[in-house]
Amino acid sequence: AASGAMVSGSLALSAEELLAAASAKAEDPARCGYELCRNVVLAVREARLHRPDLVSKFGVYLLQSHAHRLGSEVWAMYEQVYIALLQHGRSSPESKALAEQYLGRLSTQFPESLRVKRLEAMMSEAGGELEAAMQKYEDILKQDPNNLYAMKRQVALLRGRGRYAEAARRLVDHLAVVCSDAEAWLQLADLYLLQQQYKKAAFCMEELILLNPMNYMYHVRYGEILFTLYGNERGGNAEQVRTARKYFAHALELKPSGNLRALYGLLLCCAAAGKGSKGRDVAELVAFAKQTLTEAYADAKSPMLTLVKSMIETLLT
Repeated sequence: AASGAMVSGSLALSAEELLAAASAKAEDPARCGYELCRNVVLAVREARLHRPDLVSKFGVYLLQSHAHRLGSEVWAMYEQVYIALLQHGRSSPESKALAEQYLGRLSTQFPESLRVKRLEAMMSEAGGELEAAMQKYEDILKQDPNNLYAMKRQVALLRGRGRYAEAARRLVDHLAVVCSDAEAWLQLADLYLLQQQYKKAAFCMEELILLNPMNYMYHVRYGEILFTLYGNERGGNAEQVRTARKYFAHALELKPSGNLRALYGLLLCCAAAGKGSKGRDVAELVAFAKQTLTEAYADAKSPMLTLVKSMIETLLT
């Protein structure tokens, strides 16, 4: 009962507090002991922190010295530590051997599990066997066409190998079924930008704004794409540039401080409105953006201040 109370108390601590407690003991598993090591690993999992170094160090200690105390939780621990070993220790023969050992135990316990097959594909990825990994993910999708992880790993592999069009097609097929997947829309927008298909990228950002209109960065990126499409001096589309300006301005309403990308976008749109005579609203926007940018760099005592002032004057004259 006392041990259970101690574990419960540890879980009540935040991830930051647990990491601080581990750091105070030099992140030495033997000094931290079972309870702190276990709760650090659990906290990293629940908070979705990227600490494969700690998970591999503490997790291996738990699995080698205290596996019997973990009960049914041991299988989730094997999976988490396995992934951490692939991420953190892929160049180490010892880490690779441990990862293979843990994968073998999971395969024996869950021989038909698609989740374990996914772990096998991750091992192929970590070993540079990309075609084998692609095929394993494809086998998973044949059994479960809605397996998002397998699909997204295929997209990542295709993108990493420069096969942007094929990666985009897979995301389009996925979004035709799950149109509310914001992460997929973002990935698709990036793939279109890599291929300079700006109108398609703009459509993706429109969908993202519909999904989350309060995300200021969606407005910034949409404004940037519109300006890229229509802001050139020859043959520019004044109406679309004004639309881009509106999105930059709205992004600044959503995030007034530290939003330098929106300020630069606003300045570019105002400069593209024409040299010399500008409307009163444009002049006010220029003055606002110029002052805010100058203050942002002055507050930080940045050596960029002189360069920024020169750039603004060149842009607006």
